[in-house]
Amino acid sequence: MNSTVELYIFVFLIEFVCYFIKGLAGFGDPLISTPLLSMTMDNSVISPLNLCLATPVNAYMSWQNRKAFSIRTSLFIILCILCGIIPGTMLLKYASSWLLKAFLGILVIGIGIEMITRDRTKTMHPNKVILGIVSFCSGITAGLYGINLFFVAYIERTSKNRQAFRGNICFVFLIENIFRIVTYIVSGLLTKSVMMLVLAALPGMASGFTLGSVIDKKLSEQAIRRVIIAIFMAGGFSIFIKALIFRA
Repeated sequence: MNSTVELYIFVFLIEFVCYFIKGLAGFGDPLISTPLLSMTMDNSVISPLNLCLATPVNAYMSWQNRKAFSIRTSLFIILCILCGIIPGTMLLKYASSWLLKAFLGILVIGIGIEMITRDRTKTMHPNKVILGIVSFCSGITAGLYGINLFFVAYIERTSKNRQAFRGNICFVFLIENIFRIVTYIVSGLLTKSVMMLVLAALPGMASGFTLGSVIDKKLSEQAIRRVIIAIFMAGGFSIFIKALIFRA
């Protein structure tokens, strides 16, 4: 986008939609914002932008769901994720931009297919080895895109209820966010231009999250799930095709 004002408006609208979804479902904001923002920005700008917006929201949601938070499960997840964030952040700074975008598209499409085809009648019992692997991979994708794809899907499968799911993932998100802020500062990714985008997006984030939280109490979980899948799968396809065709 040529105009700075147009860019700020674009970011405002995207973050409004993303945090409307987060207010509804408790997660999913980077799955929507990253593919859409990557049409005009590099991942080295998008990830720090999303990080600065997500941290206060995850802090609020962690406190809101604190009674359902399992310290034993969350600390193990956090340790594995932190181990993956460092190589993920290094790849973000040095890897080819179009390759990262193509890989992002594949990841988003894959998680959407998994959610559509999942058999929710079967109960999956927690397994520490699997949890460790998916959490480490989540750390890598968090460093690259600000998206914890894998561990969220695993926790969703093994949580007893929605409150336990939100309590665990939001606390993990919060600790991971704090760690990433430090690594991004050291890597020089939190620039002045990023912070200007954050300021432009804050009103959209706040209003979208508030509206989503209100509507969350009135809609079924199935309806929310369909909206999330449709949006981030469409974003995954669009960014994957653009990356392959235009190499940008």
